[in-house]
Amino acid sequence: MNRKLWDIILMTFTGICFLVNILIINLFPQGNKILVIIGYIILCLGILLFFISLLTLMKNKTSQLIKTGIYRLVRHPMYLAAIIMFFSHMFFGQHLIVFISTGLGIICCYLIILSGDKRNIEKFGQDYRQYMEEVPQVNILWGIIHQLKSD
Repeated sequence: MNRKLWDIILMTFTGICFLVNILIINLFPQGNKILVIIGYIILCLGILLFFISLLTLMKNKTSQLIKTGIYRLVRHPMYLAAIIMFFSHMFFGQHLIVFISTGLGIICCYLIILSGDKRNIEKFGQDYRQYMEEVPQVNILWGIIHQLKSD
């Protein structure tokens, strides 16, 4: 199966997992307000990371490899944001279906990240390989520590 079709399948399945979560969360609302508040905090962190990533991309409007802003800390900040937002779903809807769907959604995000790395190696070659050595895929804490050590 070619990578483009594989990516489309993964993105579609990720979207389905998201919709299943929203449906179950709304059909079976969680009564524990503390967990819901934690869920909102996690969700807001994911949304913030997503918008920071989007602003960095919009600011750079180029087809070149972007290594600035949030992309100095993590290679795939938008997918990390999606993973964080998926994780928040478990606090909103404590239901087995939400846990399973969240796990599957996160796995799909990770598989998309792996595919993106392969695509970027094909597009940018050695520059991307060097970038991969310097910047972690999704471990933003390691990216921050690495930047603090190198500055």
